Amino acid sequence: MRKDEIMEAYLDRYDLIVVYIHEQFYQGKSETFRLRDEDGNIQTLAILSNERSSRAYNKYKLVAPKNIVIGKEYTVTIDYALQCPLRFGYVVRTEEFDQQFYYDGNDLGATYSSESTSFAVWAPTATAMKVELQKENQMLTVAMKRTDKGVYRATVNGDFDGASYVYLAKVNGQWVQAVDPYAKSCNANKERGFVINPKRTEMDMHTEQLPKVESYTDCIIYETHVRDFTKQLPHPWAGKYLGLTLEGLKTPIGKPAGLDYLKTLGITHLQLQPVNDFTSVDEYNVNAYYNWGYDPGHYNCPEGSYATDPNDPYSRVNELKQVIAKLHENKIRVILDVVYNHMQSQMNSDFEKLVPNYYFRLSDSGAPSNGSFCGNDFDSTRLMSRKFIVDSISMWMKDYSVDGFRFDLMGILDIETMNAIKDIAMRINPNVFLHGEGWNMPTILPDEKKATLHNQDKLDHIGQFNDFFREHVKGKSNEHEVMVKGFCTGDTSYIYAIPACLSGCVLKRDGYVTLFDSPNKSTNYVECHDNGTVWDKMKVCCTGEDNATRIQRQKMMLALVLLSQGVPFIHSGQEFCRTKNGVQNSYASSDLINRLDWDRKDKYEQVVDYTMDMIQLRKRLSALRMRTAAEIEQHAKFELEEQKLLVYRLVDIKQYDGYEELMIMINPTTQILSRELKKSYQILANDDGLVHDQTLTDQIQIEPLSVVVLAR
Repeated sequence: MRKDEIMEAYLDRYDLIVVYIHEQFYQGKSETFRLRDEDGNIQTLAILSNERSSRAYNKYKLVAPKNIVIGKEYTVTIDYALQCPLRFGYVVRTEEFDQQFYYDGNDLGATYSSESTSFAVWAPTATAMKVELQKENQMLTVAMKRTDKGVYRATVNGDFDGASYVYLAKVNGQWVQAVDPYAKSCNANKERGFVINPKRTEMDMHTEQLPKVESYTDCIIYETHVRDFTKQLPHPWAGKYLGLTLEGLKTPIGKPAGLDYLKTLGITHLQLQPVNDFTSVDEYNVNAYYNWGYDPGHYNCPEGSYATDPNDPYSRVNELKQVIAKLHENKIRVILDVVYNHMQSQMNSDFEKLVPNYYFRLSDSGAPSNGSFCGNDFDSTRLMSRKFIVDSISMWMKDYSVDGFRFDLMGILDIETMNAIKDIAMRINPNVFLHGEGWNMPTILPDEKKATLHNQDKLDHIGQFNDFFREHVKGKSNEHEVMVKGFCTGDTSYIYAIPACLSGCVLKRDGYVTLFDSPNKSTNYVECHDNGTVWDKMKVCCTGEDNATRIQRQKMMLALVLLSQGVPFIHSGQEFCRTKNGVQNSYASSDLINRLDWDRKDKYEQVVDYTMDMIQLRKRLSALRMRTAAEIEQHAKFELEEQKLLVYRLVDIKQYDGYEELMIMINPTTQILSRELKKSYQILANDDGLVHDQTLTDQIQIEPLSVVVLAR
């Protein structure tokens, strides 16, 4: 990336040097260009072309000598003895560079023993490297040796358990300081990494307590945020990891809250919004800031603002592991929300400091790709970028026993990387759950290579958030379209799209939208951390309706999420009508806006109880959790009565649960609907939740804005 100096020189290809000379220096012209290596040897460079560049520079293209060695220092000299260092520029983005320097070893980072600690860092364009260690009040700086594939190494004798360290790298003629991208712990605000003794982080992760996952469709995902979930309840660890481990917490009227509530809810997976280090909360002044955490600073280190002591190298590591172990002990798996698509800042990232221009996606002109709309896109197509992501996923699974991952803006990542992630993850744990946001973002990558929803057929065992389901069941989510209703919020014309939603968007029938080749790939949801809550949307788009009517709509949406084929996903608090006071994008709003309001769990207990009943029903009826598109194609039937009633039938299903047929009747109107049935059915659930009376009936009354489940 250009520096706008009087003179700059870059190796942009193995055979090309580009020199920029400002017009202030002799009109930016030179007749002669020479290259001097670090041993004093000089070569004259042939000029290929000369043109006026932008910002008052002349741009010269020169033939690069074949004997240039990446990792050695060179100087370019022009007329009048002006000189500058030769920087390793866009050469790092060539296939030749990747092939020459790709390193497939598993020892990057700090490897501890009580006798010594070994350090290894990939930095092929660095010409020198040191590791600086600090333990207590002692500081030690050790030169590192360049080895094969551009990996610098050093082994330091002694016990450096808990020592902090940084790398000092000489890159493009300047010394820079960087935290090890592979460091597993950091101090407050990620100023230095820590050497970790793995024996001090060992604990029973209770993975043996977890039932086998036969199919993704058996999963019920509940999304929450460490700080939101733990902030309001009175206990010493509000907003901290350990708040998620506490048992015995109660709502104001004495009902289960916190972990105890999760245990009674019946979910199978808890999805945590980012818990790796992010930059937007000052870890020395946690309560002065709030952020969801989608601005990564360090991928392999847990976030310090959730730890009891962000400067203790083991606090954040062991406390997060305690959360996961405790959830496992209670048969709840853990999904981490990961943000490998971008970082808080390209220029401030340790990746950019160590190997400039390599890890972030750039256009042909060198402009940063910004499909994430965060100022940068991580370039997963570079071999060492891909390796880092795969290594990071492996670390979280092996060290923390994480059970799955949700990939933020997954469409910015490429298909090959996502499949490499899937391969390593399934080798570590065949029950791993993987899904992501497959939106087609405007990143600089051909559409056919993006890990998007439209390329789902190239992404086996990787689910996608089903925005067709969300937009048609709930209505538009964008803050500028919050008035646009969906099927459950009053626009019953959407009834014709709901059969596709209920079937996981896998049916290939006339008039149906087909998105997936398997129900395992359809993450069905109407609410997540993004955009406003359903309850807040209804306050705007369903004006004039009373609270009781909105409660009915809330329940109906929860029922459709939990009774549809595919994978149900619930945002924490959705089941007690969560509000963010109308804030549409609360990523940096206050705790008052974002914290989970446990008073509402008491206030809307009927919705909570109804949600629990629908979860129980889903778990009980395997016909609601079919594993293949072929099964759904064979058994799913739909009947539509104009815009009044939708009947969803699963027929010839005795092999599933012993019933011949399940019938789900959905009334989106504000009127009571009565129907005579052709056969006698048992009512399994109605507007009040589960029905335990096994009496058969051939007549049914469907309350306004409600769902009835019957079986025979």
